[in-house]
Amino acid sequence: MDQNWKHLQAIARKLSADYADAVFIGGIAVSAHAGRLGARFQEASHDADLYISLVDKAALRDRYEVRRNSNLGKDSVLIEGEDVDLYVEHQHPLGVPFGAIVAYAQEIDGVRVAALEHLLVLKLDAARDRMGSGKGEKDVRDLARIVALLDAPRKDVLLNYMTEERLETLTKSMSRHDLSRLLGLNPHDGSRFEATLKAHTKALQSLNGSNPNGLGL
Repeated sequence: MDQNWKHLQAIARKLSADYADAVFIGGIAVSAHAGRLGARFQEASHDADLYISLVDKAALRDRYEVRRNSNLGKDSVLIEGEDVDLYVEHQHPLGVPFGAIVAYAQEIDGVRVAALEHLLVLKLDAARDRMGSGKGEKDVRDLARIVALLDAPRKDVLLNYMTEERLETLTKSMSRHDLSRLLGLNPHDGSRFEATLKAHTKALQSLNGSNPNGLGL
């Protein structure tokens, strides 16, 4: 991976150490988890997404210039030349409340990241909103990584978030026939990966009692 990505990861480690309730979501978090699948499944991001408390936002303001992007409705901060997008509790409502994100967050290689179940919810929302765009394609690749890793999804963590709309996005994304190609897998590895996706997707569908017949993949 390139030096910019390594620099961004170093910043993520520093912020994780300095702010106790700061949790990374988005590409940095997905890449951290994807290391369990192997380095080839990790994909660099050009920026970082950080979910923080109001207290930590105030502390960040004391050290860095926090900028407001009115068009996108979010804040950002420039740290050592790298953009970090800020999502703040009570100010930027995401699909999973801040308190839940913090409660189930975990540390991987020095970076505090959201749980896979919560990343799935956030990525499903992003993929739905950006489907068909360049960023939407990155969302689909990230979704494939997350689903592949979710071999034992925790029902108590995920159940309340698996709405019909999110399940529809999951179905549409995981039914694509080019997922292996998008991830750069050879035919043999791709076949195994797609079988894993199919099995894990059906398990996720089972968390919604409204459709006992599964996804029909």
